[in-house]
Amino acid sequence: MARRHSNRPCNRPGRRPPHRPPPGAIFSNPRPRGFIGPGLRQLFDAVLPMKGRERKQFFNQASTGLVVGLALGGAMLGGSWAGPVGAVIGFGVGATAGGLFVEKHR
Repeated sequence: MARRHSNRPCNRPGRRPPHRPPPGAIFSNPRPRGFIGPGLRQLFDAVLPMKGRERKQFFNQASTGLVVGLALGGAMLGGSWAGPVGAVIGFGVGATAGGLFVEKHR
């Protein structure tokens, strides 16, 4: 008679008991509710004349400008410290820092 291996999990058919969360629910983060934080939506409604797709395009352009601005600032700082090689490295560091900042605060 074959022995059952004790180090294997018991896989019985059927649905998961109701008291257990579905797999992946513990480690998943809640989805962001949009590109405007709480409380700022009313301010932007009053100030910006655009809505929906136009507003999203505006904020995407603003975030692109932020990344490019930080990249150019890094290039100028790196160029003043180490010449043309420092400018290239500074541009890369500035673009990376800007991208991480925009991605974190979206």
